[in-house]
Amino acid sequence: MNLLAVEKPARYMGGEMGSVRKESANLRFALAFPDVYEVGMSHLGLRILYHILNGADDIAAERVFAPWPDMETQLRESGDSLATLESGTPLAKCDIIGFTLQYELSYTNIVNMLRLSGIPILASQRSETLPLIIAGGPCAYNPEPLAPFLDAVLLGDGEEAVLEIARAVLAAKAAKESKAELLERLTAIEGVYVPSLFEPQYNFDGTMSGITPLKPGYTSVRRRFLADLDSAPYPASPVVPFMKTVHDRVAVEIARGCTRGCRFCQAGYIYRPLRERSPETILNLVEDALQATGYDEVSLLSLSTGDYSCVAPLISELMDRYAEARIAVSLPSLRVGTLTDGLIEDIKKVRKTGFTLAPEAGSERMRRVINKGITEADLVAGAASIYSAGWRLIKLYFMIGLPGETVDDVTQISTLARKVKDQAKATGSSGDVNVAVSTFVPKAHTPFQWEPQISKQETLDLQYQLHCDLKKRKLRFKWQDASLSLMEGVFARGDRRLAPVLVRAVELGCRFDGWGDHFSLERWLQAFKECEIDPEWYLRRRELDEVLPWDHLDCGVTREFLLKERELAMGEAATEDCRNGACTACGVCDFEEITTRLSKKTDLPTRQVAPEVEQQPARMRLRFAKDGAMRYLSHLELITVFTRAVSRAGVPILFSQGFHPHPRFSFGTATSVGVESRAEYMDMFVADEITAAEVQSRLNAVLPDGLRILESVEEDVKAPSISTMIDATSYLITIESIAAERLAEMCVQFLAQPSFVIQRIKKGDVREVDLRGETVSLTTDGQTLNLVAKRGKPLEFARAITANNELKGEDIRVEKLEVIFAP
Repeated sequence: MNLLAVEKPARYMGGEMGSVRKESANLRFALAFPDVYEVGMSHLGLRILYHILNGADDIAAERVFAPWPDMETQLRESGDSLATLESGTPLAKCDIIGFTLQYELSYTNIVNMLRLSGIPILASQRSETLPLIIAGGPCAYNPEPLAPFLDAVLLGDGEEAVLEIARAVLAAKAAKESKAELLERLTAIEGVYVPSLFEPQYNFDGTMSGITPLKPGYTSVRRRFLADLDSAPYPASPVVPFMKTVHDRVAVEIARGCTRGCRFCQAGYIYRPLRERSPETILNLVEDALQATGYDEVSLLSLSTGDYSCVAPLISELMDRYAEARIAVSLPSLRVGTLTDGLIEDIKKVRKTGFTLAPEAGSERMRRVINKGITEADLVAGAASIYSAGWRLIKLYFMIGLPGETVDDVTQISTLARKVKDQAKATGSSGDVNVAVSTFVPKAHTPFQWEPQISKQETLDLQYQLHCDLKKRKLRFKWQDASLSLMEGVFARGDRRLAPVLVRAVELGCRFDGWGDHFSLERWLQAFKECEIDPEWYLRRRELDEVLPWDHLDCGVTREFLLKERELAMGEAATEDCRNGACTACGVCDFEEITTRLSKKTDLPTRQVAPEVEQQPARMRLRFAKDGAMRYLSHLELITVFTRAVSRAGVPILFSQGFHPHPRFSFGTATSVGVESRAEYMDMFVADEITAAEVQSRLNAVLPDGLRILESVEEDVKAPSISTMIDATSYLITIESIAAERLAEMCVQFLAQPSFVIQRIKKGDVREVDLRGETVSLTTDGQTLNLVAKRGKPLEFARAITANNELKGEDIRVEKLEVIFAP
């Protein structure tokens, strides 16, 4: 695998801080995320399962992500199989492959990952020696479009069940059981659904007539519940990627579940009951994770963070503890009704980029229909407080196509958004509003699971109406692509007849469908046509007595409760939050083990923070090596690694001034990706309480393999920067495709030229570099060039010397030996 041939090598390197590699294990479990690395590494569930499984000595949990098209091309051309990051084990050699079902538009990536692994797509065609293919996640509550590909599916919380599944596979291996016997064993685990043990039947009109269980006593599958979130294992030392990820911060789940009862929200039903972590546990997890990762931001996660019982004192304590260390605290999910002036004051102490609110519907009537529980007055008052606190941008999220919606309801989206923006003027400041609108997609196990989804054309018509209305009111508008909403709706309530469509779509080239620039509606429509399926049929209204594809899967909430909520929605009636009122009898709780668990409002453990003392700076000059996989790090990724390493190592780094302070260190000239080096230099400003030797020792203790500090010396604080002192650089450039004698001749010819000018074009700016004039010395040793040059990249010199402009980085090996400083 040639990482220089791909856009972002860090996606495939492995070896990150916090990753676990086990040379031997009785069971190898591949955690497969069907999206690109930077998306998958932001997923909390993946981090939790990785931590739990690797906590068992005999189990190796390893990660694999959907390869970007450039890597897929390389795998196909080389004939290599998709493999895990940790040990490079081909997926077909693992014992279990567990896919995360996070989003319907990632389904083609699942099929493609199996193809790239050489594993038959259909479960019925896989031999006994191939791995068990399982899946879990929010889309597991209707996995039917994927059912023919999966051996088993886990419904619900995975913390306990994932180990039980692994142990069952180990036991089956020891007993030399067949695949059928293993699947039989798995049915005994609460929450495990084996699709092959259920057979759907269909009426002539295409609707389902029934779902027949094929195993006596195994007639439905109830989801798995984690009773106590507070005592559940949680990764305090997660894997820290080299590259920037979607959510690049410490993430702590402070609660799971929600009792608000928004009728469109699948998560609000499938994650019940509400379970909160205690503030003490959260504070300990934050402290441990910050120390282990070196991140400078903490995100408190839940479906509605503002509803957390102890949110105000928790935020205040976190601010008090970490403000001096310049660590930000973010709350990604806040409801208008939970915004207090005190909470806003605490939030504004950290970086103010934008404040996000989700009214979901423009009119009061529609908010009653969906049980949102906020009024226009609440929203306007919240906006006024936000602008008064110093924010300049509020992002508003709405949906169109909700059940019972009228044109007037849609019109009120722009009216409400303008009222929000007007609050900025009322507070004597300028402010902007961004309006984001998505199309409502009915989901399984919600009161709206029977409702129709509006068509693609209806979506486009409403989007155009909003575009015109918002433009008149000088508001910015973002919308979800109508074709993507169509596809999401098809698979959200789809059945097994969609499986051949998925296979054909992948054959036609569909990948990364959630990425707009990769999605192709034309390919999808061709796949539907060839499989004789009308996608619009899946958007239709379901009859209340109709058999639904997921009727044999029990999320805990009863069908009777969902029907009752649907009736209340049609009557615009509210259902009270059971946190504060009477039990709504949704069916989830047994009030013994499975029940709502709220954190107690007690005094939080405080930690005394030493007063900030003005520190005298010291300048440390470091020389470090970058080899092995680390040679593929880009300059920006290298900065990220050192930023986190300094924090993990406890090096007292000094920070720049300003609104966004940064650690004060600077590098010499950026080395090209793929170049190994023993002569990388950086300057670091630290408090003078630490010695150069201590800086070297502490950093080497936390840096990943392939990065190591070779030398550390203290320089004068006012010394010139490294980049201004560099005179020349010494390289070894090996070109195995050219014979030694010919390479020597090429060097003579290059040196004989009076000049060799190349052009560099960057952002339209053309610059010329005379490579011959920049050459200090050039000799050969076999197939290796010994080059000392002032300016110019090694690849540029290799092309010039060999007269081959087609030469690529992967065609040569470069070692940076020495930096020569000006006298």
